[in-house]
Amino acid sequence: MQNEEIIICLTGGATGGHLFPLITVKKEIDRFLKEKNLKVSFVYVGVKPIDRSVLEKEGIRVVVVPSAKIRKYFSFKNIIDFIKIPFNIIFSFYHLFLIMPDVLFSKGGPGSLGVVFAAWVLRIPILIHDSDSIPGFTNRLSSFLANKIAISFLSAQKFFPPRKTIFTGHPVDTSILTMPIYSQDYERFGLREDKKIILILGGSQGSEFLNNLVIESLEDLLFLGQVVHQTGEKHYNQVFVYAKESLSFSFLDKMKNYHPFPFISHDDLIFLLKMSDVVISRAGAGSIFEIALLGKPSILIPLDPKIAGDHQVKNAYQYFDHGACYVLEEKNATPSLLLTLVREIINKPEISEKMHNGALSFAKIDAAPKLAQELINLLPE
Repeated sequence: MQNEEIIICLTGGATGGHLFPLITVKKEIDRFLKEKNLKVSFVYVGVKPIDRSVLEKEGIRVVVVPSAKIRKYFSFKNIIDFIKIPFNIIFSFYHLFLIMPDVLFSKGGPGSLGVVFAAWVLRIPILIHDSDSIPGFTNRLSSFLANKIAISFLSAQKFFPPRKTIFTGHPVDTSILTMPIYSQDYERFGLREDKKIILILGGSQGSEFLNNLVIESLEDLLFLGQVVHQTGEKHYNQVFVYAKESLSFSFLDKMKNYHPFPFISHDDLIFLLKMSDVVISRAGAGSIFEIALLGKPSILIPLDPKIAGDHQVKNAYQYFDHGACYVLEEKNATPSLLLTLVREIINKPEISEKMHNGALSFAKIDAAPKLAQELINLLPE
């Protein structure tokens, strides 16, 4: 391999929750192999990413195959996507045969199963990584074909064969720990350094439930500090109008402390996380592990299990067991309860400090290097 270029294939779902861990591990592999003077190239083969530029910016070639998402609830789209499955497999096999990578790293998610199956047929070594406490359907199937399985939560161990399963945690770019925050960073978001910051994250596409909860609580939240709110592109205009309507006339001047954004790029999100005093978020693994790495007190509001299964609920409670957060399930989430929890974190330093320490104890700063090393170990001699 000394004089040959190593080709590493990446695959996963379309969202940032799949893409950013792939990029983080890619950077570690780059570092390891360049220290050995080995050339390496990366190609993503999978469904159309939410933002292909984040991959291309890292020098990752993007090859798109048809999506084949099977939903956990009834939808006529399932029929269409079921028909797409053979095309997903055929296109995956075609592209992998042409590329013939040395190893495949899969984050799971819609469309990745065909790529994993094609790699298995072509005898390409496979490492899969599952982010959640309850593994996704795709990764459960992929585990039968994989050479190695990595998990973020120890509780996921029971779903996979023990002999090829390793606990790594979730890969997060630890360079964010040393990233400085300047006065100009507060200014560009319209924030003040001397006021508490409450950061509300509904995921890259936003959350209608979370948006409504925030609007109903907004006037009281603005008594506690500045509110930065990621609404989602399709909800932004409606949220902004409802926010103004929800404030009493005498309180409208406080709108300057409310900062809704339709979308927050990952780079900007890291800045905002570092500035924040309280984070209110969904309970996806990527969000939890970034919050944990930065030691931020948080309130996690998992997706309703009826819609998305109960993996986010399980994620949240495992994080809660470390004393790192409060968990507010949708069925119990009222404006008054949300405000009570935010007040406790902001007004009681002992609670904030406990969550800070619990979060840091949960973080796995060596997850990305571990995954990179496991992939390198699978490379042919």
